Amino acid sequence: MTASSVDTLVIETIERLCRSEIPKYQNESFYNTVPRALFASFGEAGVAGLAVPESFGGIGASAATAAAVFDVISRYDMGPAIFISVHAMVCGLITRFGSKEQKESLLPRLASGELLAGFALTEPQAGSDAQALSTEAVQSGGGFSLKGSKIYITSAGFADLYVVFAKTSDASGSGISAFIVPASTKGLTIGSPEKKMGCELSPIASLFFDGAQVPASSLLGPIHQGFKVALSGLAGGRVNIAACANGLSRAALDTAIGHIKERKQFGKALAEFQGLQFMVADMHMRLEASRLLVEKAAADLDAPSASPASTRLSSSAAKCFATDSAMAITTDAVQLLGGAGYIKEYTVERYMREAKMLQIVEGANQVQRMIIARELLE
Repeated sequence: MTASSVDTLVIETIERLCRSEIPKYQNESFYNTVPRALFASFGEAGVAGLAVPESFGGIGASAATAAAVFDVISRYDMGPAIFISVHAMVCGLITRFGSKEQKESLLPRLASGELLAGFALTEPQAGSDAQALSTEAVQSGGGFSLKGSKIYITSAGFADLYVVFAKTSDASGSGISAFIVPASTKGLTIGSPEKKMGCELSPIASLFFDGAQVPASSLLGPIHQGFKVALSGLAGGRVNIAACANGLSRAALDTAIGHIKERKQFGKALAEFQGLQFMVADMHMRLEASRLLVEKAAADLDAPSASPASTRLSSSAAKCFATDSAMAITTDAVQLLGGAGYIKEYTVERYMREAKMLQIVEGANQVQRMIIARELLE
């Protein structure tokens, strides 16, 4: 069986799973939770192990396959696409930087869906500036004591472990280290889920560390090298968010086209009005351009010869353009549905709310533009 046929099989399996399982959880009784039964279903389908090597029970998917998976999931609901994307990013970090013991003890359980992972970088004053962290890890009793807080952490309160980034004392005074912190760690408390404007099946909350003690073996990668660990996960995360944006855009465009072909005004279908035809054409062009940018960025991540600078450039370009396009496409979809577009019974208002989130997460699009300009000018 060829690699392409395996990829096609994975995508078809995910599409069937999304159609059958996600609608069960799209109601208020599951909002602001990670439905573990849903995550378990994705685990059984191999999605929880996207970024885990086959030797540890995963499927070791390429960046291109992973992007295709998140494109599909986000067409049905953005929530699972987001919490699985973050889970995959953490799996990738443990695969690249974990010790032999960490890989053997955690990766098979992460790949199966037994464990759900979170990524804890963002802080109230640091935002996208990973070098401005205030959370500290002080060496204590053969391990480390964590003190500080994180905000807007995906799956907080539902994840079984978090990769946490904290300042550690080195000669420069600016060391950052990464730690694998179980959710059960004493001294770690979790705030209530934030009330968001969308993405209801992907809760976010704050983490508070009050002398949370972790052993030295919890270090992910070398001490003081956590900034490198954090950066290594961001390019892939941005490509996956761009893929989520494309899935959202596709769902919005399909919904809008279906509506204007059926809805009649002044004795003819809305699709016959040239002004609305131009809107649909613009939506399609934005989506096609976004899709090609994601393909290019994923290909760069998959290419062994690609430089870090080229992957930063292509992933930031894909994330920025695709998410800006999703905001425009979903806004136009609401407009094309008219009054119906503003009513919750129709899905396009949800698409529009979720598109706004994508312009912010994984580095706001203003930050992406800074990265793009810096790479081009340097």
